Amino acid sequence: MKLIFEKFESFLNVVKKITSAELIEAMSILNNEGKDVTDISNIFVGNNAELVDILPDGTLVQVNLYIATKNIDRYTLNTLLSKDLYKYHIYKCSTISQMFTSGRKHRYKVNSRNDGTFFFIFNDYNGKILKEEKYQKLDICKNCLKKLQNNYPSDNDVANFNLKNFHNQNYSFFDFDTSELEKGEDARPNVYTQQWREISTQLKTKRDYTCESCGWKPNSNYQKRFVHTHHQNGDKTNNGKENLKVLCIECHSNVDRYHTRIKYQDNYKEFIKVKRFLISVT
Repeated sequence: MKLIFEKFESFLNVVKKITSAELIEAMSILNNEGKDVTDISNIFVGNNAELVDILPDGTLVQVNLYIATKNIDRYTLNTLLSKDLYKYHIYKCSTISQMFTSGRKHRYKVNSRNDGTFFFIFNDYNGKILKEEKYQKLDICKNCLKKLQNNYPSDNDVANFNLKNFHNQNYSFFDFDTSELEKGEDARPNVYTQQWREISTQLKTKRDYTCESCGWKPNSNYQKRFVHTHHQNGDKTNNGKENLKVLCIECHSNVDRYHTRIKYQDNYKEFIKVKRFLISVT
């Protein structure tokens, strides 16, 4: 089996220093709650785009990618089904590719379980942990399942997909750098920080409440409600100035498909009316 990746010298140096205890610990964590990616831990993509992690001694283990946290209303906690939660991934499918290229890699975690259950954290919308579930059942991503069926024609469906059988298959591998992925129990809730309102207001004031995409600017304090502050990489905990952009609500809704839900808000509909009126009188 041939491996191709850029950091081989660093990888070799790490392998030389490992102990059997470290290897056992690494395998145990990956098989349970998952682990943070460290210096040389990488995930590879096989010939057919399947995902593989590399252990400290060079052992290759097929893995699953998934979002390990979900923000919910505490009253719906006990009524959620697997279909209501994020899906897990066994391939670098179109969903994973889009999330990674849009800078949302940090949301994904990795484990090597083969029973379809995952360490999962439920948070309320303020980031407070409501529940930690060690064996949360998740459904496979339909895009991954479609890719599997293209590679290996079968009658697999979401309900009957056998993850264990999939993990028992052997492939050859190619480099896929996911060094920014977090793993397992340390999954951060993707919620706004406590100082977010103040940070957002200060930034919009400094940038004169002017949309950095289309140039729209409110002409009253009331219209300032139509100006948003956008996290460009999707990480609501990253409030660095280089990650923040001032946008009108319309431009914010057009950032990507994950923001189109803004179009259903009353503020958005009101803004469109205001904008059309202003255009009609100029």
